Amino acid sequence: MTVWRITGGEDGLESGRRADPRYDLVEHDTALLRVTAASSSPWLRMTGEIDVSNAREVKRALGAAQDRVPGDVHVDLAAVDFVDVAGLRTFTLAARDLHVRDRMLVLHSVSSHIDRLFTLIGWSTTPGLQIHCRPRA
Repeated sequence: MTVWRITGGEDGLESGRRADPRYDLVEHDTALLRVTAASSSPWLRMTGEIDVSNAREVKRALGAAQDRVPGDVHVDLAAVDFVDVAGLRTFTLAARDLHVRDRMLVLHSVSSHIDRLFTLIGWSTTPGLQIHCRPRA
């Protein structure tokens, strides 16, 4: 896994864009999915689409967040447009791993269609998983 610090130089972010200082590590960066993390907090931000092609990288990023800091792991999904069953499974397995350690995986800003998939499959009640900031009906 490649991890690097975000910088604002020529080889860093697009011209004029500034990194959110809360997310100073890039855990994964492809055309389909970008995962940024905070080195000193339990937060991850995911942008793009999560599917079978990148579920392994999501698992690695969640594991790295678990190892970095104690306590619950928080994931901001506000900029995630799509999650398939492989992505949902990755989240539920990470939640179960955290639950064994009396910790939780807290998903924030979950879109209505992702929330609905969790519910339809029955994984919304997975031990160690909390879907926070559910969309309004």
